[in-house]
Amino acid sequence: MSWWEDIAIGTRRELGSYTFTQDEIIRFAQKYDPQIFHLDPETAEETMFGGLIASGWHTAAIWMKLAIADREKSKAAGNPLQRAGVSPGFEDLKWLKPVRPGMTLTYSNEVIEKVALKSRPDMGIVKSRNEARDENGTVVFSFIGKGFVQRRPKEN
Repeated sequence: MSWWEDIAIGTRRELGSYTFTQDEIIRFAQKYDPQIFHLDPETAEETMFGGLIASGWHTAAIWMKLAIADREKSKAAGNPLQRAGVSPGFEDLKWLKPVRPGMTLTYSNEVIEKVALKSRPDMGIVKSRNEARDENGTVVFSFIGKGFVQRRPKEN
C-alpha cells in the first residue's frame, strides 16, 4: 500500500465508461430521485430538458461504482493501493449537461492537491478532480473529492 507521501500530484486514472439506458434511468429515479424528467419520457418532453434525463445522483453513483471497480482491478493486478480512509466530503459538485438515455460517459480522477494535517500528523488529505465526459469529450459532471490517506510513520 502506498502512503500519502508517495502519491503524486497530477496522477490521472481512467475509471471506465458507462452507458445509461432508459430503463436504468427510470428505475434509479423511482427509488431515489422521483422527479418527472427522470421518470416519464413523454411528460419529460414538456420540461425544460425536452426529454428524459438521468438523475445527477445516478451519474454520481456510477462514478462511485467505477472508482471501486478500478481500485479492485488495481489490487488484483498487484499494484500498491493508497492507505486510504474515509472522505471528509467533496467540493464544487457540478452537473453541467443533461445525461440522456444511450449516452456513454467516461469517468476519470486526477490528483490535484495534497494537504498535511496539523491536527492529525498521521494522516493527510488528497484532493482529486473527478469528471465524467460524454462521447464528444465534454465534461457533464464534476466534483473535487477529498480523502484521508495515512502518512508514512516517522523513523525514531
